[in-house]
Amino acid sequence: MSIAVAAVIRTPVCLRLLQAVLGLCALLVAWPLSGAWRPEAVSGQLVGGYALGWAGALPSAAGGVFLLVLLRRRRKPQTLDISPVGQLRLAVYLEHGGAPSGSGVLVPSVLRLLPGSTLWPSLLVLCLADVAGRRTQVLVQRGSSCVAFRPLAVAFRAIAARSGEE
Repeated sequence: MSIAVAAVIRTPVCLRLLQAVLGLCALLVAWPLSGAWRPEAVSGQLVGGYALGWAGALPSAAGGVFLLVLLRRRRKPQTLDISPVGQLRLAVYLEHGGAPSGSGVLVPSVLRLLPGSTLWPSLLVLCLADVAGRRTQVLVQRGSSCVAFRPLAVAFRAIAARSGEE
């Protein structure tokens, strides 16, 4: 059975939206965590029992800013090529947006699937490494971010089964 697949992988839009919402929530939660509003705002009620002070608010604010800064980084489309015998190659395209036109830079060595990879029915979290030990992670989600999700999932399950037999 041949497991040859070539799939263009883009960052899922819902993942970027989730990252933006989490970053904004972490920023908004920093103010109540600081306890700056606690004593004078409402008197006579137990308010601010969960306030941790500025020591708890600063990591929350820093995490929110970190997520929002990471969101600004542009993710380039990638092509994952699987040969009929199960060899993996990853190409990262240099152009922004649109369909890739072949201006990719191919990783020079053959990659292998690491044991930490997760193969779910609607999400693939692929941990790949080359011969030199450099690792890369690829997130593939079913839907518009990867049109060839099903053949890719079948190919990776076959590769995982082959590596489990060895």
